[in-house]
Amino acid sequence: MTLSWLVLVPIKSTRIGKSRIALDPESRRRLARAMALDTVTAVAAADRVGGVWVLVDDPADGDLFRGMPGVCARRTGVVGLNDVIREACGALPAMGGDDSRPVAVLPADLPSLEPGELDDALRQAVAVPRAVVPDRQGTGTTLLAARDAAQLRPQYGPGSFAAHRVSGAAGLQLPDDSGLRCDVDVIADLAGVTGRYTRSEAGDLVSPATDRQGVG
Repeated sequence: MTLSWLVLVPIKSTRIGKSRIALDPESRRRLARAMALDTVTAVAAADRVGGVWVLVDDPADGDLFRGMPGVCARRTGVVGLNDVIREACGALPAMGGDDSRPVAVLPADLPSLEPGELDDALRQAVAVPRAVVPDRQGTGTTLLAARDAAQLRPQYGPGSFAAHRVSGAAGLQLPDDSGLRCDVDVIADLAGVTGRYTRSEAGDLVSPATDRQGVG
């Protein structure tokens, strides 16, 4: 039987997030929102995903996802990424969910993610209690997954990939150019991005995209 995963996508307020991207504040906010739309659209389309919770501290960011099938925007009541994730997992029973269901966490800055890439990672994650995927630099975390939400144990912060591995998460094998590893922190990371919302918003900042049709 194929497990149905709940995916959490935390979004730091786009009014202040992505500060390392060298744009004026309004342009940076629009770009962050476009990347979030591309990310959540891909996540919601993955076959192994049964639901998406977008965790926002700014209600205006949550409005982006209104009416999107399978997606629920939830206002966070705590500060700090690890606490935001723990709060969401703790809310599962109150929402009629199961706190032992499989849960995964992705950042909202994966605009080149393809649904099939996420499906492949979640397929691998089923084989272990807890799994992690590194970003393209190999230091950060772009996917944290646990078959039991109570065992997710987020360790986000500097060097989070190593922290998750040390705490027992298995590292998953994905290609270096997988959209699941290609987060965007600086302008240079937009090279070859494929997400349509991001490409439309970034315009000339985005170099011609690599043909990634058929991924997954």
